Amino acid sequence: LIIEAGAVLFEDVDNVTYGFDSDFDGVPAITAIAVDTEDNNISNVNVYVSSLTNKSMILNASCAFTGKVHFHAIYIKE
Repeated sequence: LIIEAGAVLFEDVDNVTYGFDSDFDGVPAITAIAVDTEDNNISNVNVYVSSLTNKSMILNASCAFTGKVHFHAIYIKE
């Protein structure tokens, strides 16, 4: 079991590439949620992963916003 959790800063953009710090043996499962860290009421966006490998992911939002996306990356070896 390998787990990495963190937050990615979005600054008036709709996508961010994040490189994992963990050394995943395979492609992890991702959960992600937008958080209004700027108190600007614009984090009501859908967040999704558009690209995913064992080394990195691209997180997308339904529109550009400023705030953070909190995530969990989890790999369970079968």
